[in-house]
Order: sequence, then structure tokens, then C-alpha cells
Amino acid sequence: MNQPNYNTALYMRLSRDDEGYGDSISIETQRTILRKFAQDNQLRIYDEYIDDGWSGTNFERPNFKRMMADIESGKVNCVVTKDLSRFGREHIMMDYYLEFVFPEKRVRYIAVAENEDTEKGLSDFVPFKNLFNEWFAKDTSRKVKNSLAAKFEAGERVSAYAPLGYKKHPDVKNKLVIDEKTSWIIRRIYTLAFYGAGAAKITRTLTQEKIPTPGWLNYQRDGTFANIYRDAPEEKRYAWTIAQVKSILKDETYIGNTIHYRETNISYKNKKRIRKPQSEWMRVEGTQEAIISKEDFERVQQ
Repeated sequence: MNQPNYNTALYMRLSRDDEGYGDSISIETQRTILRKFAQDNQLRIYDEYIDDGWSGTNFERPNFKRMMADIESGKVNCVVTKDLSRFGREHIMMDYYLEFVFPEKRVRYIAVAENEDTEKGLSDFVPFKNLFNEWFAKDTSRKVKNSLAAKFEAGERVSAYAPLGYKKHPDVKNKLVIDEKTSWIIRRIYTLAFYGAGAAKITRTLTQEKIPTPGWLNYQRDGTFANIYRDAPEEKRYAWTIAQVKSILKDETYIGNTIHYRETNISYKNKKRIRKPQSEWMRVEGTQEAIISKEDFERVQQ
């Protein structure tokens, strides 16, 4: 009997928490395994779908959604992943796709490393594997939170970018030092506020004086926000907003403090950020050298 024609999606996923496990689950390793499996089993590869940096508990991943759209339109009728956890780490959603969506759409699903194949019938252990994968995600989330809390209490500053006026310490990890090339902008903003200028007036002044925004400076230094600033008109470099100015004027970073836990995820499954009450914030003083004195900062707050 001839094998049905399968237009196959090779789906790969890697979360930030997975990166500590090395090359064994890297995107390149997943790709090598999936391509070889497709070749060995005469599966026509329709496309590759890669979500790099996305949690398995989140099914709103961009390339996962693109793959499902291709399934809906009939372009794909087979999905192959390295293992069940690459597809997802939430047992209810896994059951939904494997037991309802894929059978209804007549889509074959294969988890290569676990030898699970809906065409042959999934094993009775799949629900338990999915439960374990979800537990693993929850346990990893707990460990990451505990690790971050320890770093915060030790005065470390864990962030992707240094705030305007600072740069990352060249030798000490998670430490800020004053950036003399940009700290003058912070002093200028606070001086204007100290002498009575409101946020709107300060914003106009910064724009008129062609003082570059934090976003433009990050783009110049690290190449970030290229989608905003590449090929943009010159005035975009100086397009300050009132919200930016207000944020700087309220930021205790500039008196040497770091505030943690202003926001948090709803849960390890739901990554939507919610604002926490001030009573739950963690304030760590003296994490970096101050640019603004506490007296001037308090005067500006008043």
C-alpha cells in the first residue's frame, strides 16, 4: 500500500530557560534530527517553523500560529517535532491539539525522540509525559525566580539594557557604571525640573536642542531597535515623549537604587505582565553610583 502524501511542518522551539542545557536541544540540533527523519521516512518538507526564545506553556508563539494557519488552509497535514516538549509544555493544550485538533484536521503528529506517532497510535504514556513536561516548566520557573531573587538581594542589576546615563560594567557582571557620554542628559533633565520646568516643557526643550533619545542611543551603541531607527528621518532621533521624561524623573536608578518586582507574570503559564502594588516592590539601595543627589531627587518629586 502506498504511503499517503504528507506535506510536513518541521516545528522547532527553544525557550530561554532551555539554553542552559547546551547543544542537545539547540535549534540546529533539532533541525538536523527532523530533516534526517523526514528524509528517512519520505516525508515532503513543506516548511520549517521556529520559535526561538518562546516558552512551551505559551501557545501564542508566532511561528506556531503560522504553522496552524497553514494547517487550517490545507497546506500542511503532518507535524514533526524532536519530542513532545518542543511542541508544548501545557498538558491541557497538548491534549487539545493531539486528541481534538489534529484528528479533526486529519493531521499526523510525530515526536521523533519519543517514538510517538498518531498514525500508529499514541502510547498510553503521552498524558503522563505531558504532565511531566508541564511540571518541569513550573519547576524551572520557580528555580529561575529564586536565582533572580538571590541576585537582586546581592545588589546585582539584571537587565537587557543599561538605562540612559549608565553602561554595563566592562568587568563585573550585572553591574552598572556611569556613562560620561550620556549621563549629562540625565543631569540636564533634572536641572530643568529642579528649576520648575514641567515634563511637557522639558520634552520640548530636549527636542529643540536635538538631544538624542535613549532608543536612538541604544541603536547607535548596540544596534537595537533597528526596525524603528533604520532609514528613519533625522528628527526621529530627537523625538522625546512626555512619558519618557516622567519615567526618568521618577526613576530611583539615578540616586543609586534599584527597584525590583514592579511587575510580574500572571503565572508560569501566562506571561502577561501585571503591575504589583508598591508594598510588594523590592528596593535595593546603593547598587550603582548615583548621578543625581537624593536631595535634588526629592525636590523634583515634590
